[in-house]
Amino acid sequence: MGDLKEKYLQLWGRLTKRQHYMAIGGVVVLVIAIVAASFAFGGKPDMVPLFTNMETKDAGEVAAKLKETKVNYEVQETKQGTTILVPAADVHEARLSLATEGLPRGNKGFEIFDDSKLGVTEFQNKVNYLQALQGELTRTIEQIAAVEKARVHIVLPEDSLYKKNEKPATASIMLKLRPNMELNKKEIKGIVNLASRSIQGLLPENITVVDETGRILNDPDDDEENNVSQQTMTQLDMTRKVQERMQRDVQSMLDQALGEGHSYVRVNVELDFDQRQTDKQTYTPVVDDSGIIRSEQTINESYSGTSTSPGGPAGTQSNVPGYVAQDNNSNANYAKKETTKNYEINEAKEKTVASPGSIKRVNIAVLVNEDITPVQQESIQRSVASAVGINPDRGDTVSVEPLPFSTEAADRRAA
Repeated sequence: MGDLKEKYLQLWGRLTKRQHYMAIGGVVVLVIAIVAASFAFGGKPDMVPLFTNMETKDAGEVAAKLKETKVNYEVQETKQGTTILVPAADVHEARLSLATEGLPRGNKGFEIFDDSKLGVTEFQNKVNYLQALQGELTRTIEQIAAVEKARVHIVLPEDSLYKKNEKPATASIMLKLRPNMELNKKEIKGIVNLASRSIQGLLPENITVVDETGRILNDPDDDEENNVSQQTMTQLDMTRKVQERMQRDVQSMLDQALGEGHSYVRVNVELDFDQRQTDKQTYTPVVDDSGIIRSEQTINESYSGTSTSPGGPAGTQSNVPGYVAQDNNSNANYAKKETTKNYEINEAKEKTVASPGSIKRVNIAVLVNEDITPVQQESIQRSVASAVGINPDRGDTVSVEPLPFSTEAADRRAA
């Protein structure tokens, strides 16, 4: 301690008189600054949050009320909303005072009708009903874990005397998601169905859900593109598997016959992914009573006995009064049979459904070493066509070409 004091005195002795004044002045200024800071911060009340993450409208109404009641406050703007700070000693009293005024309003649901007054017009009731729907739906959506804040706008159709003039209800939902969180397709669909079931006449296709960046979350075009891309990938995978299977079968057959490395096979398969349904209905005529009788009617008439003519032939004598006609009694026999048959219409119905994925065309290229004979070349072509099931009627082809094979790769592996 004595050494430090001695060194300090030596240093002080080496300073000039002007330097002495400057050092003393610096110490005085530092002491004054410390005292002023302690008064400034010590006298300032401790500010605590009164409300956080408020919307701009609610924050303005709360600030105006605090100014009216002469309560000190500070406003802080954040990404989540507006925060109002008040002295810690006034926070509870301020909250109770604002609550009696219905502030902050926030998203009110159907409790908005608790404050209804006499003389409210029908228009005001409609406005309150719309605000209640939006508030209830907003509070429900905000219960989802990934949603930090939601805002719902609903447009209800106006009544019209003509049904064709009525417009459907529409809704837009804006979501502010929590950091590092996303909504999956099921959650987005759940929000859309929730809004659709909550509002009468609101169809899912008339609902738009966007995030804070303006990106549409329930865009139907995205679903169509995903479905098309998935279907295309499935078709490509199926085509590749069929080609690989055919190529493997033909290559293994040629390796057994010619030896490994003496042939190379490439297969190109075109599949038909169009689904076709054919309905065929054939009517056949009834020949020689071979059909099924639907109804039959038979009429039999017969007569046997003596017949007396009621009058003579047409003419003057038979029509003159008092004229006595001659006796024309004679024996008569009569028989008649009539049969009517109605047959069911003979028909044959055939329904054929062609499943997608059938082979439309097959092209096979086979390269063999040049030391084979033309007879062997034709034999290989017939064998490959039989093994794969080549159908010339649909345009299938098999090509077998002899070429000199390079042995560089084999020699390199052997070395």
